[in-house]
Amino acid sequence: MKIFGQANHYVISFEGTGLNENDPGHKLFIDTISNPDNIWQIGHPDKTIFNTAHSSPNVIVTDTLNSYPVNDTSSFTIIHLSNFGWANDMPNIFIDGWYNVNSDTLTDYAYIDFSPDHGNTWYYLDSALNNGCCFGPPNLQELPTFTGNSFGWKYFHYCLCASVTLPYGDTVLYRFTFISDNIQTNKDGIMFDDLYFEDDQVDGIIEFQNDNLISIIPNPTTNSINIMINGNDATNEKNDISIFNAMGKIIYQNRISSNQTTIDLSSFAKGIYFIKVQSGDKIYTDKVIVY
Repeated sequence: MKIFGQANHYVISFEGTGLNENDPGHKLFIDTISNPDNIWQIGHPDKTIFNTAHSSPNVIVTDTLNSYPVNDTSSFTIIHLSNFGWANDMPNIFIDGWYNVNSDTLTDYAYIDFSPDHGNTWYYLDSALNNGCCFGPPNLQELPTFTGNSFGWKYFHYCLCASVTLPYGDTVLYRFTFISDNIQTNKDGIMFDDLYFEDDQVDGIIEFQNDNLISIIPNPTTNSINIMINGNDATNEKNDISIFNAMGKIIYQNRISSNQTTIDLSSFAKGIYFIKVQSGDKIYTDKVIVY
């Protein structure tokens, strides 16, 4: 399982197997202690509908070979050490990724929740059940639907503002659960790939998430993007632009003397990429989706 982290965000691409034992901040836990029959597995999907990862070769899926069983509730948990902590009482939580679902509509479904207090309290990432919002980027994905048939890979994005606090350096848990009823439909279930996590960070850090200080249009994209650097000081600076893939490798670098540039991404593989713009003594970060 490969995990790329930068500042307070990271991507899990599920390349490899098992836990990330060497990183105490970012781990994936499939609970086979309280549930020995947990159906979540990491590997290459080889089923009727599920036969391709979003970023090859691996995903996390409700069994790599078999259809999901009846009367089952199985979960996996992402354990994240929030290195910066949440800076205020209304933290922003962002979860992005790709999913492919093939299940009995409504009665067999998945959901995501998170816990800021070591599993004592769980909050659903669902606008119908919580005081947050969930949405997809324009022209790509509406509200994520983890039930029924997605007919291939779909991108999802959650943004949640919740009245909870997390001490600096504490742990936040993200739990993904799939539930089935007592009717066997012999369907494939659900799989996730290229999961992206981000939480608030402390004010005053020089590197910070974009707050309309850079604009990326269009996003998502299948071709090129236009990056506009906003702000009064942007036009007089040498602006350094770097793009990282999900493994943390720099795949594009350029220095421009203006406040905008166009970058061709048509040769990029589908996935999530991170953009870093250094303008003077400020560093802005954002992400772009190629689909």
